[in-house]
Amino acid sequence: MTSLPLADWRDFYVMIGTAAGVIVGATFVVASLATGMKGRELGMRGFITPTAVHLGSVLVVSAILAAPTLTDLVLTLLLGLGGLAGAVYGVIVAARIWKMNLDLSDRVFYAILPILAYAGIAASAVMESWAVGNTLEILAVSLVVLLITGMRNAWDMASFMIMRQRDGE
Repeated sequence: MTSLPLADWRDFYVMIGTAAGVIVGATFVVASLATGMKGRELGMRGFITPTAVHLGSVLVVSAILAAPTLTDLVLTLLLGLGGLAGAVYGVIVAARIWKMNLDLSDRVFYAILPILAYAGIAASAVMESWAVGNTLEILAVSLVVLLITGMRNAWDMASFMIMRQRDGE
């Protein structure tokens, strides 16, 4: 068993994981709206897929943390590898979309915040391995940032698709 007080945080992780799962479903609806649109591949690779990945990450981390038997080593490895992989993926996504004509808020929510959130997840793994306090708080903030980013980006994509269809593009 882990030395972290995960039982105290169980309701938080169940709630945030459920919210992420619901928004992933909504993102799939947005993806289906995008079928038949010109330039769909860039939209999928640059915007829709990363949003689903970020929300899916919240769901998976929440499920891991709700597991009843979790050792410190397993938790550290899963969070560390997941945080590192997410940060690398975030950099790849940022490289794809950075040259596009996006405003600052889009760059922040599609590129910068996800990278920082995944770095926070990786940092919480390091903190757990060194038995530093506030590990669960850093992890919670990172997951909330990913959830809010996913919510904002799903809404941004849905409104973009609706406006584009309305304008006949």
